[in-house]
Amino acid sequence: MLHIYVDADACPVKNEVYRVAKRYELNVTLVANAWMRTPDDPGVTLEVVEDEFDAADDWIVDHVEIDDIVVTADIPLASRCMQKGGCAIGSTGRPFTEDNIG
Repeated sequence: MLHIYVDADACPVKNEVYRVAKRYELNVTLVANAWMRTPDDPGVTLEVVEDEFDAADDWIVDHVEIDDIVVTADIPLASRCMQKGGCAIGSTGRPFTEDNIG
């Protein structure tokens, strides 16, 4: 099933992601280096990773599958997810592509 992963530490559009996910009945996983408040919704989970360089990115790449959506402003993370068949979009809603990453 399609899943949305959010590189959550500095994501300014988490509320918008929650609304879209609820509308389309998609699950959301926020990945962050520290605990943060999340909606009381069984479709939204928080994965807290160690506070190491790229720990959140590595966790997302390890879990993303074909056609999953990753919300991030991190271009290297977007590229890694796309290599696994996932879709990456920035916080402005614009999708990352091979043309705008390179």
